[in-house]
Order: sequence, then C-alpha cells, then structure tokens
Amino acid sequence: QGTKYTTPVRLAWHAGVKDEKMAEAMGSEFDACIIEKVSSTNVPTFQGVVPLISELKERGTLLAVLSNASGDYVRRVNQVHQIKSLFQVEWGADDAILPKPNPDGLLKILEIMALKNPNPDNTVYIGDSISDGKAAQAAGITSIGVTWGENTHATLEGSGAFDRIFTQVPELAKFLLGDD
Repeated sequence: QGTKYTTPVRLAWHAGVKDEKMAEAMGSEFDACIIEKVSSTNVPTFQGVVPLISELKERGTLLAVLSNASGDYVRRVNQVHQIKSLFQVEWGADDAILPKPNPDGLLKILEIMALKNPNPDNTVYIGDSISDGKAAQAAGITSIGVTWGENTHATLEGSGAFDRIFTQVPELAKFLLGDD
C-alpha cells in the first residue's frame, strides 16, 4: 500500500532509533548512498513512459513529479534519464510539508505552477500507490492509478482512491493525449 513515512522515519523505526537527530542523520546518509548508485540500469523507466511524458510536454502540458522518496533521489533519477527539463517541479517527500497521502505537497506544486484552483477535468496526478490516490483526492484533482508499479488493479480499485486505473502505458497515453 505504499508508505506515508519518509526514509529517515522508516529507517529509524527499523533500527530502533528514537532520537530524531540521529534518525535524520541516518536517513540522510542512506539517501546519499542510494542516490550515488542511481543509474539507468538499476533504476529503469517503464517502457513507453518517457515518450509519453515527452509528448505531453511538447503539447504544452505542465508536468511535475512528487514522490515519497527524497527530492534528491527524484532529481537524480530524472537527470540520469535525461528528462529533468520536462518537469516544472521535481519534489520528494522532504520537499513537501508532509508526505503523501497528505495533499500539501501536491497543493504547493499546483501553486508553484500557478494552478491555484485546479480543474479536475484537466489536472491529474498519476501514481502506483494508494497514498498517491488519496493525496490527489484530498487535493481535489483527478487521481489516476497505474498497475506497472507497486500494486495490482484489484488493490488500487479496492482502495477507492482512484478515479481511473490503467494497466498499460498505451491505454494511459490514449486517455491523456486524447488520441483515438
């Protein structure tokens, strides 16, 4: 079902560390090690996703990333895949006030993108975890679930957190691009 806890909190819990400063230091060190190892081989993109993002950008779509991973990790993955320039905002849980499923990160990104009153008909948040769907719903935008990540169609559907669910990238592309 995903996690609503950032890396330092999860790491401290697993290690039995109660001291907040120590937990933050452990989390930061862990994130730095992981970020250093990011490559297109060990963190691949899903087939068809990069061309879809590129096409959306070419058509003038405003794009952003919000992940419950760290912001540095998000930016490194985008850099490695040479897609940083496609996004107006690249955020991780540490960039947001509170991690998903809280909508604060999404709402702040919408504000940065000058979308203070987003229209659910043309503003979507796509994710593979239940916390993604819940954050989108709480932010008042359309929530789209995808099954090529963390969860199955049945899990996403059963959560009630998604307005639409897609099992293949071409289906999602057809929906987003409006191509019939």
